[in-house]
Amino acid sequence: MTKPCLLLGAAVLLLLSCQAPVAKNQAVYLNDTVNYAYQIKQSDQWRINVNKQNILIALKALKAYESGDTASLKRFIAENLAVFYDGGMYKGPSSEFMYLIKANAQLHKNLRFKIKDWESVVSKDGQQQRVTLRYTQTWITAKGQPDSVDIVNDALFSAGKITTLYDYTRRYRLKHNQ
Repeated sequence: MTKPCLLLGAAVLLLLSCQAPVAKNQAVYLNDTVNYAYQIKQSDQWRINVNKQNILIALKALKAYESGDTASLKRFIAENLAVFYDGGMYKGPSSEFMYLIKANAQLHKNLRFKIKDWESVVSKDGQQQRVTLRYTQTWITAKGQPDSVDIVNDALFSAGKITTLYDYTRRYRLKHNQ
């Protein structure tokens, strides 16, 4: 009888000793100060935007671009637009930007997007809203060769329209049998 009681007692002590008090550990993390290598003047303290409207707008705009539908695309962007991309930028009326989109569409046949991820955030004060889209763009070149690029779009919104777009690309050179 003594042996089972000792085993039971040891098991209880083992279980109790393995459980760290949760509240005590959380207090350490909450009160912990972190000395970052770099400081920023003011953090916007971005939060996840639970309103999905901006994501819907960004995805519809991307779909319109994919299909070459500039009339639909224009509905989702502000009257004046700023676009920053690798190797250049555009700032001006959205109507002029639509001409650039049409000219660019001639270079990309069978343009397709494979969406990998998206995120919609809003600044703590609610003044800034942005959506980030991550996707792979594929197309057929003028020489008939398939090509692709990984893209991250960071779109800033105002009044439900895209006002600024940052376009980051990562390109992998594909080897094709010639």
